Amino acid sequence: MEETVIDKKYTDFIENLIEQVTPLLPEDVNELQKSYLITNIRKSAMLMASSMPDNDEFSKLDFEQQCFYIQVLAEWSFHKEIDLFRSGIPARYWKGVMQKIWYAMWEVMYACVKNDAPETVVLSLVERFVNRTYNDAVEDLKASDIIDETIEEQAKEQSNIKKMAEEIREVAKTKEKIKEFFKRLVLAIIIGSVVSVAIIKFKTIGLAVILTILLVYHFMPTKKDEG
Repeated sequence: MEETVIDKKYTDFIENLIEQVTPLLPEDVNELQKSYLITNIRKSAMLMASSMPDNDEFSKLDFEQQCFYIQVLAEWSFHKEIDLFRSGIPARYWKGVMQKIWYAMWEVMYACVKNDAPETVVLSLVERFVNRTYNDAVEDLKASDIIDETIEEQAKEQSNIKKMAEEIREVAKTKEKIKEFFKRLVLAIIIGSVVSVAIIKFKTIGLAVILTILLVYHFMPTKKDEG
């Protein structure tokens, strides 16, 4: 069977995507899993890219719009593969779960393209159906006695995308605290310098003025307290 030739602009875009997501792999993903994940992202994204020119709906989109759908598929592949790594589900069943997820994404995105859905709607629907398909696949494994209730619960609790979002929020909080610390430090240095100069230059009078200002500032009610 002759292999489908994919336009270089698609392959370049997909390889760029892989370069962007690779540094985002969490520390608990080992080298074997990393290779497995990247291979699957590349294969699934390439398969979607190769099918677009022959599809009545996707072929109507321009390259930038097509890339949006390829990126959505790649990013969700990234997150759900990591969820599978952490799920406790035996590795030989990961591919079956991902195939169901890829098919669900294709169906949802095809419907979105056909109905001219805006990107926000696409993202919302894909997220909903990806999570539903993942949970259904986990339940099927439990129903087939491949996994037990403990693994089923553990698998359903996984959400790398939520974990990453929480980590980003924590980093932002830390940066804000550091920023506030340095602002206070600079303010303290400035005030300290002014106080030192005033005391040295005006001696007792300068000290009295500074103490008076500090007392007034301390006891003067703020607008927030008055409310």
